[in-house]
Amino acid sequence: MENKEENIVLYRDEPDEHAGRCECGNNVFKSTVLDGKFYRKCQECGKTKIV
Repeated sequence: MENKEENIVLYRDEPDEHAGRCECGNNVFKSTVLDGKFYRKCQECGKTKIV
């Protein structure tokens, strides 16, 4: 990912409160596959989850 210091959490540890939405309420994500893992980064708050 761009910044190694950003907050990255595992989806199973912090699942979505509402399906397909970040905790900030946004539903627009930038998705990336890196090293066989699917990263989903919120375009509003920048929180990244490994799904």
